[in-house]
Amino acid sequence: MFQKEQNLTEGSIFKNLILFALPFVIANFLQALYGACDLIIIGHFTKESAAISSVAIGAQVMFMVMSFIIGLTTGTTVLIGHAYGANRHDEIQKTVGTVFLFFISLSFIVFFLMFFFAPNLISLMQTPKEAYQGAVDYVAICSFGIVLIFIFNALASVLRGVGNSHAPMLFISLGCFINIILDLFFIGYLNLGVKGAAYATIIAQFICASTMVLYVRMNKFTFEFRFRKIKFYFDKIRDVIKLGLPLSFQDAMVQMSFIILLSLANSMGVDASAGYGTANRLNGFTMLPAFSFAMALTPIVAQNIGAKKRLRAKYTLYTAIGCTVIFGLMCFIWQQINPESAIRIFTSDKNVITQGASYLKSFSFDLVIVPFAFCLNAFFNGCGHTAFSMANNLVATLLVRVPLAFLITGIFGKSLFNLGVAAPIASFCSVIIALIYLKSGRWRKSSAFE
Repeated sequence: MFQKEQNLTEGSIFKNLILFALPFVIANFLQALYGACDLIIIGHFTKESAAISSVAIGAQVMFMVMSFIIGLTTGTTVLIGHAYGANRHDEIQKTVGTVFLFFISLSFIVFFLMFFFAPNLISLMQTPKEAYQGAVDYVAICSFGIVLIFIFNALASVLRGVGNSHAPMLFISLGCFINIILDLFFIGYLNLGVKGAAYATIIAQFICASTMVLYVRMNKFTFEFRFRKIKFYFDKIRDVIKLGLPLSFQDAMVQMSFIILLSLANSMGVDASAGYGTANRLNGFTMLPAFSFAMALTPIVAQNIGAKKRLRAKYTLYTAIGCTVIFGLMCFIWQQINPESAIRIFTSDKNVITQGASYLKSFSFDLVIVPFAFCLNAFFNGCGHTAFSMANNLVATLLVRVPLAFLITGIFGKSLFNLGVAAPIASFCSVIIALIYLKSGRWRKSSAFE
């Protein structure tokens, strides 16, 4: 069996990083599969561009919510990782109870906002009329799973902070397996289409969250997850918000920018909309190692900063970049040589394949650059500099990628190839800004944990 907790401030840097990051890779792969299997099964059973577009658009909206939640709970991981590295276990107990109460309360607010205002957002996205109702239905049903997403990610963030990346992976694996089985049942057997994909998702989320709660309650950690131990501490929620809100806002705004870009793709027609949505689903997998190693890097750096081992934290950053850029280069070569083969994984529709492959041809340059951007920003998050990370990402996305996408498609014509050009340029700008900040040495000082 795996370790329930792990001190990441000692031993081989490479070994610690690989063993700790591998569950993140598997968990994120399976989480990406959550949405992708909806798209794959819809694409192969219905063979309709409108249905593919509905799920792609609805999933993009739900992923924006997911990103908001993950960003906020990452603040918990950083805070607990720092306390664990400094051996302040009483601080961990206070943080656990506080974040659980806070996130449960917040989840109901987010649920009501999504349930009632999602149709307006989907309409603003210039969703093709053929896909509009399906996208609304998908988001309305999936909104009932928001409370479950909060519960799971809150507990997962606590476990990752104390060095346990295996348990979240196992429960996500369980949820993904159930989601695929239910997708086949609801879509393939009952022919429920888009609604069936949504039903499968929330049932899988319920099982995933409930088993995670049982696991944390039944095992011994440096904290206790008991109702009598759950108390609210204003200073802890202040620290969690201070660290997590910039990440949450950043992730939500980045996803909002993707929705803006999706609206631009939607304006090109239903085939382009489906092609763009499918290509982005693929990119969720090709960028997965970089994203996963970055997620793993944050708690490792947080523990080392807590233990005052700054040089070790920096070497871990370099190791993470080296590991992830190799995979990005391999995916780049594949998408340059035969991008059609990548899109065929999701659909057999020739028009969608052509559109998606066109987008990958230009976007794929980002796969080589983004490992640097992800890992550098994750390093600063672990150091407690989440505000800088937020600013860097928002500049690259909202001030570079979105305006550039509109400018390029406006000058050279509306096409998915031209739309994809903006992504690598934006990531390159983010890397330059991050390297300047790293060189300045400001990351060494932070009041976030004081």
